[in-house]
Amino acid sequence: MGPRKRGARKRKTEEAFGGEKDGEDTEEKEAEERGDRRRKDRGNKKYIGAHVGIQGGIWKAVESCTEMGGSSFALFLGSQRSWKRPALDQTAASKFREQCSLQELDPAHILPHGSYLMNCGSPKEGLSDTDGCLLQILSLTLLPCSLTFSCLPLSCIGYLIFPTVSCLLTTSSGFCAMLHPDVFEKSQALLVDELSRCSLLGLNLYNFHPGSSLGSITTEQCVDKIAGSINHAHQQTPAVVTVLENMSGQGSTVGGKFSELKSIIDKVRDQTRVGVCLDTCHAFAAGYDLAAEGGVKAMLDEFDQEVGLHYLKAIHLNDSKGKLGCNLDRHEDIGKGHIGISAFRDIVNEPRLDNIPLILETPGRPGFEYAEQIELLYSLCEKK
Repeated sequence: MGPRKRGARKRKTEEAFGGEKDGEDTEEKEAEERGDRRRKDRGNKKYIGAHVGIQGGIWKAVESCTEMGGSSFALFLGSQRSWKRPALDQTAASKFREQCSLQELDPAHILPHGSYLMNCGSPKEGLSDTDGCLLQILSLTLLPCSLTFSCLPLSCIGYLIFPTVSCLLTTSSGFCAMLHPDVFEKSQALLVDELSRCSLLGLNLYNFHPGSSLGSITTEQCVDKIAGSINHAHQQTPAVVTVLENMSGQGSTVGGKFSELKSIIDKVRDQTRVGVCLDTCHAFAAGYDLAAEGGVKAMLDEFDQEVGLHYLKAIHLNDSKGKLGCNLDRHEDIGKGHIGISAFRDIVNEPRLDNIPLILETPGRPGFEYAEQIELLYSLCEKK
């Protein structure tokens, strides 16, 4: 499950004659100032924020982060519905960098999130003509017009059984790969494009889901393809660190086990440009018991042993709707799921997580959106 763009204060609608009411404009400015004061007054080494939208201009992400009192944020770099996107506007990129500087937001605490379309571990083989036709018919007849599998942000779709295709489709990128046999090449190109956008924005981190074998190749072959895609992108772009996200272990996705992440890293030529973002919901669903007493410490100890803490670049803060080891990617609001508030208290007081972005991707609910959840997490930080 990828980021949910919830919790940011909605922009005030303009009146019919253009422009906003003075009262609304003042209210918005006051909210931004309150968020800015909260962010600067905390003075600890935890950089908590959320995934924010880019509607109205990519620099709006900075404004949203400031308004909700965040000290870090994640964002998409373009549309999630298309492989090909217009080039990033230089003026917009410059305005984004200026806003980050103005708000004193360090690029090290900004974590762009990769496109849902990508599957850098996709098998090279395309579909047979028969299978392709069957899937095309399915996509046109069984789905509501408003939904398309190629961009659907769902992490579990279900079983499809055809005369020559029998598979469990577990990710949006997985179904996209089946409908588009050239998804591997498209994923490689999109990875290069997204790293290039990071460079233009002055950012040095880029987070993405490793990929899925779709059950058609071995995990080892999938790992090779993911690492190859990273190496290819590194050759085409400068400096930006590719940050692999751990997965929930659902279906044929790669990255549910720390050992799989390490296998990818071992095959990356420039290991100064690769890292990991640990998603708490994904880890819990994959069987790492964060809810147990000392569970956060145990997970980090295991990560250090399996991968190495020097590769840890970020945390996604999500409670889990599913139980331990369920392999389901179902995010829940902080303290409202099976992980529970105690684990998040441990996270925000864990010194090994100092100075990296801690990003919310929770669904949110009335009265408990991103701003309130950020405030709650900071309230759990012990005074030093």
